[in-house]
Amino acid sequence: MVKLPDPKELVDSVADGAAEIIKGPARVADNVATVAETYAKEMHTNVDDVQKRMPDDPSVIADFAVKTVGQTVKAGIGMLEGFGKGAMDTFEGVKSQIRRVTG
Repeated sequence: MVKLPDPKELVDSVADGAAEIIKGPARVADNVATVAETYAKEMHTNVDDVQKRMPDDPSVIADFAVKTVGQTVKAGIGMLEGFGKGAMDTFEGVKSQIRRVTG
């Protein structure tokens, strides 16, 4: 015979699962914000470097362009990864609550 979970544990598990879902967007936002902050710092550093080296060293323009493209691609990939990690962490939290009740 199948043992039914304790009603209090069931309610608590459902509430915890709902909390995991509610936290999902915040997890994603935190992950993406971390990447965005790093990107912003790198871009500020690049612009500062351009301002220091111009007009005496015009080669800084090519250096700036290469760095900007690379950092933008890296940030884009990082944001996608951050979104995916936030979603996976949320799914894992919900799964753990389901396992808690179902055994």
